[in-house]
Amino acid sequence: MGARRVGVTSLPPLGCLPAAITLFGGGSNNCVERLNNDAITFNKKVNDAAQALKIRHSDLKLVIFDIYKPLLDLIKNPADNGFFEARKACCATGTIETSFLCNANAPGTCSNATGYVFWDSFHPTESANKVLSDALLVQGIDLIS
Repeated sequence: MGARRVGVTSLPPLGCLPAAITLFGGGSNNCVERLNNDAITFNKKVNDAAQALKIRHSDLKLVIFDIYKPLLDLIKNPADNGFFEARKACCATGTIETSFLCNANAPGTCSNATGYVFWDSFHPTESANKVLSDALLVQGIDLIS
């Protein structure tokens, strides 16, 4: 269709999302390695496909925004960026809720999400997204130059 500037986001470390640990972690508080390996495999395939497309279309500016590493770093070392909680989300129990189950009035929801990496069991908080967006912005320079 003529698009020549394209940005695509990789998969995050799926096994480190609070819902994934709750559902597939077998009672552990650790990331689910199998799910992370699946994300790594998928991301490698996306990167390989992107390289093939760039070779085929020399005028294509295609960037794969790697969200995997910056989010994994944030989860593994939350205090490095001013966070204190990376296993549980701010919303409700912080282990499984998402979407309409998450709002400021849900029982158990924290009063200040800025110290949490996750808002709900799948999505980062605004504070975490700020850290992630700073990391992704550098990756996308090719799209605007």
